[in-house]
Parts: sequence; structure tokens; C-alpha cells
Amino acid sequence: MSKQFGSRRCAGALAAGVVAALYAGNASAVDGISLSGTGVKAAGMAGTSIAFPQDSSVAADNPAGMGLIGSRTDFGIQILEPLTDFEYGSPSNTLHTGKVYPVPDGGANWQISPRLTLGVSLFGTGIGTSYGRPALPIPGAGVAQSSLQTVIAAPTVTYRLTEHNIIGVSLSLAYQRFSANGVIVPTEDGTLQPLPSHGISDAFGYGMRVGYIWQPTSAFTFGASYASRIRMSKLSGYQDDLLAAGGGRIDIGAQYGVGIAYQPVPSLTLAADWFHVEFSNTVIGSAQGFGWQNQDFFRLGASWDLAQRWTLRAGFSRGNHPIGPSVVAQNLLSAMPVSSSVAVGATYRIGDKDEVSGVFEYGFPVTVKGEGASLGFNEQTKTEVFGVSYGHKF
Repeated sequence: MSKQFGSRRCAGALAAGVVAALYAGNASAVDGISLSGTGVKAAGMAGTSIAFPQDSSVAADNPAGMGLIGSRTDFGIQILEPLTDFEYGSPSNTLHTGKVYPVPDGGANWQISPRLTLGVSLFGTGIGTSYGRPALPIPGAGVAQSSLQTVIAAPTVTYRLTEHNIIGVSLSLAYQRFSANGVIVPTEDGTLQPLPSHGISDAFGYGMRVGYIWQPTSAFTFGASYASRIRMSKLSGYQDDLLAAGGGRIDIGAQYGVGIAYQPVPSLTLAADWFHVEFSNTVIGSAQGFGWQNQDFFRLGASWDLAQRWTLRAGFSRGNHPIGPSVVAQNLLSAMPVSSSVAVGATYRIGDKDEVSGVFEYGFPVTVKGEGASLGFNEQTKTEVFGVSYGHKF
């Protein structure tokens, strides 16, 4: 690898690339910036949930869905394992990361009256990158790694306007913890130097969510939802170097989508979603950050009540990839997402009020080969997700 290649390109990748990895607290690297499904039940259908709510974490996808689930509480955890190999310059220069990240979710909901519900959905995302060694042999460079964890609480109210129409509104209250180490940047004279690590920094943010459900018949449901941009406070220490392009903030972009669900027979539900994720106006989509493109996902899912105690699920999700060939170098330290996945899941009911659910999801391998300014940088990722949850009706 030439000196010029090794310095300027790799340094640019590390400087902007860690930003990508840091944003990964909202980028769990399955479908775009998050796990395919918030809640183990939705995950079993590859995230298909806008018109088919199944538990009290659903306000993450459609606040109005809380109006259909009754009084219940849920807690679950999904274990994400992203496997990433990043090659830069030559096949002999390869970094590998394969850490395991727990992502919790859950919530509670109360049916106050036939028209009104009050509840809260809790969902968290957490991921990072750890290559186990410095990305470049620069004196003073630390181990290349980063971590971002985000927890969002969504207190939610729904109101049934008519027999067939429900609206829902949520606040989005977010808390972030972030750290980065091993970042290397070029200086004015063309040499390389490591940035200091500022340790763990935290931030708070807020936004809102709105949703709508229409059920003209018992067999058909239409849903629509919108989540505003969550504006985060500055991450102390990082606003002057690593996150300067974003004003020291890692905002979470807006998301919106529509979905339908149909029951051809009482025991079978078929559902489909279109879901849009925005990275524009945040550091994750900026040229000085790492240039991710907005994404659109199409999801299909099925839920089959096999017997009184068992429900089986399956789903498929596909979207465009956010990382283009020209910005691969900028994502050297990011946890590159996959864009297509399949999932299977099941629920076992213990009596009338308790249930246990599980999911397995596989994210198909994706490879992006650099072009232009990223020529010589190649990244490959695949993911696996295991999850389990407990639900209780009251």
C-alpha cells in the first residue's frame, strides 16, 4: 500500500468512519438504522407491524397500535451479532469485528376505557465496533473501537375516534451513551496523529410520534405512522473534533411508513409494510460524516395460530443499501448494516394471561466495494439475531 494511500485515505476513513459507528446506537445494522422488529413478535415477521400490533412495544412502529392490544406488559431482549470484515489497500490489511450486542425492548399499556388507552413503549438499540487493534500502526493510536447505546421511552395515548378509527400520539424521550477510541486524522503537514479519546459521554433528546389505524372490517387493517427527528444534546468532548460536522450531536432522523394486514381466515394474518428512514439533516447522512443515503424498506410477514397455545411467524424485509461505493472509506469504523433479512418466530401461551415468544433472524451478507475516493476499500457484513420475550395480560 502506498504512503499516500495509507495516509490520506485511511485517515479520512477513520475520522469520518467512527462517526458512523457511533451513530450505530440507532443503527443496529439489520434493516437500516435499527433492528428489523421492535419487539420479539414483530421481529418474527421481519419487522412487519405498522398495521399489525402484537405487544406493548408497538408505539415504536405505530403509536395507534397501542389501541388494539388491550392491557398488558411485555419485556424482551434481542441479541445482535454483526460480523464485519473491512479490507483496505490490500487483502493483507483486513480488520474483523464480531461482538455480540443485547438490545432490550418492552412496555406496558392500560385500557382506561373502550375509547382510551395510556401506555409506554421502551426500546433500546446498542452497537459498536471493536477491531481489537489499532486500525493503522501510528504511534499513540489506541484500539479502534466505538460504542453507542440509545434508550427511547415513548409514553403514548390512543383514542378511538369511531368504531373503525384510532389515533395515537407518543413522546420520544431518548438517552445516549457514547465513546470512541483509536481515531486517526491527518494534520496540515500531511502526517497522521491519533485523536484523544474523550471517554464516555452522554446526551438527551426528544421528538414525537403519531399514528393512525383504520379497521373497516374485522379482517382488514390499515396503519400509518410518522416519527419526527429526535434532536439530541451535544456529546461533551466530541463536539470539537470527531462530531464537529454535526455540531456535537448525533440526531436520529425522521421515519414514516404505511402498512396493511389481512386475515383470509381467522387463524392466519398476512401483513405488509412500506417504511422510510431518513438520514438527511443528521451527521450520519452528511458528506463530512459518512454519507449514508435515505432508505426505503418493503416488509412481508405472516402469523399463523397453529393451535390454542401456539402461534408461528415468518417474515422478509428488503431495502436499498445506505452505503454507496464512493463512501466506503468513510465507514471504516462503522457497523455496516445489511439491507435484506428473513425471520422466523413463535409464541407459546401459558394459560390465558402469560406467553413466551422467540425469534431468529438472518441478515443476508452484503459486500460494498469502494470506487473513486474509496477505491481499495471493501466491506462485507452479515448479521444474526436471536431474541426472547415475556408478555402478561391483565
